[in-house]
Amino acid sequence: MFCFFYFLNCDSSIEIYKHNKEERIARTWGTTAPGLPYVEEAITGAGNWLIGGDLEVINPINYNDDLDRFRLSPAQLRDEFERRNADAVFAFQLRNPVHNGHALLMTDTRRRLLEMGYKNPVLLLHPLGIH
Repeated sequence: MFCFFYFLNCDSSIEIYKHNKEERIARTWGTTAPGLPYVEEAITGAGNWLIGGDLEVINPINYNDDLDRFRLSPAQLRDEFERRNADAVFAFQLRNPVHNGHALLMTDTRRRLLEMGYKNPVLLLHPLGIH
């Protein structure tokens, strides 16, 4: 079985759901208007079933494109946040290269977290569209 960046092993506690694509699109983007970014490749072209439950990564996929070291699992991300002594993590998921507007949002978010009393907020920059 293939799911995003990993081959998975499923035990007997899996849950299978019908993939209601139109509802998922509406809940994600707030509309079902044509031309929404990534709808065709991420949702419309996906299978008709969703799987959940206890899943185990058997073997991470490597693309051998010099970016594999940046594709971290959730456990690796948690370890990295702990290593950096992060008391807050703020994330930006982008489909385009960072521009001034993004930089201003990131800077403002960090400033607000510091004002709220966090001592070491860490940014997770999560690009879309990169294998």
